[in-house]
Amino acid sequence: MTLVVHALLRALSNQSVGIFPINLLYKYTASQVTMASENRTRIQQNDLLLHEAVIKNEPDAVREALQRPTDVNCRNNYGRAPIHWAASRGNVEIINLLIDSKCDIEAADKFGMRPLLMAAWHGHLEAVKTLVGAGACLAATNKKQNDLLQCACSRGSLDVAEYAISLGAKVQTSDAAGDAPLALASRAGHTSLVELLLQRGSYIDAVNKVGRTALHVACEGGHSSTAAFLISKGASKEARDNSGRTPLHLAAVHRHTELVRVLLEAECHVDAVDNNGVTALQMACAQGCRGIAEHLLAFGANVHMQNNVGSSALHAACAADATDILIIYAVELQTAFNN
Repeated sequence: MTLVVHALLRALSNQSVGIFPINLLYKYTASQVTMASENRTRIQQNDLLLHEAVIKNEPDAVREALQRPTDVNCRNNYGRAPIHWAASRGNVEIINLLIDSKCDIEAADKFGMRPLLMAAWHGHLEAVKTLVGAGACLAATNKKQNDLLQCACSRGSLDVAEYAISLGAKVQTSDAAGDAPLALASRAGHTSLVELLLQRGSYIDAVNKVGRTALHVACEGGHSSTAAFLISKGASKEARDNSGRTPLHLAAVHRHTELVRVLLEAECHVDAVDNNGVTALQMACAQGCRGIAEHLLAFGANVHMQNNVGSSALHAACAADATDILIIYAVELQTAFNN
């Protein structure tokens, strides 16, 4: 643009020129715009090549891409830079190449995930250590307020969780939903991680924003071994969430037949009712879950109990057209009558 200005000034100062050479201005401007456009296109192409090289886990291709004019912090539609991809793949060599090229290790994507959180989420301990060594913020959280430890717990990364705790991560912090690391690990069924967190002081009956404990969320996910372990460590079997539901309710409503049996064998109250007066048996019948209904009946579920609007398990089974449940229900009634 400086050349254009000089050309313009020379033209204006030349008294012998009777007509202003505006075509000269157009010539220089168009040429520079074309060159700038070509440069931008070239850089954008190089940016894409850098992303591709990192995604494919090819250090040599990354080195080659970084030698060209490129933006080491270029983002895709999700706001992810090459360092995000390297962290998610756990490639320490590529992470170091990007760090040496002055990438932003605190870059956050559209979900608020920074490279350190991304590495923890995918369970890459060495990548986590590399980013920590480069000065990554240990207090960073994503948009769900998941920190380093919570990201590790969500995906069951035991070694990353241990490392996060060694760095001072708190086991009682909670995310935007009120879930502590113990709840996140329980929801995903990572029993060994649940054991670690309890050893490090996690409160076993901490509740989230809907009043659910670690045992509740383990039952949501149908994780029988995790639920059994929590019960063995003293988790409240009759804890109520904000809807008055117990872990048994959640196991029944989510159709986890084996887990219902595990809870019943652990002596969970078979006829517990929620805020609407609904029992686990009524829930099972409403969904046509014969296996769950059979377990509940075998452990003495009351077939006559009614909810707050006067409906019983029989009503629920009829409404669901659950013929097989109606048959066992009839047998149960006949047995009760004969006795």
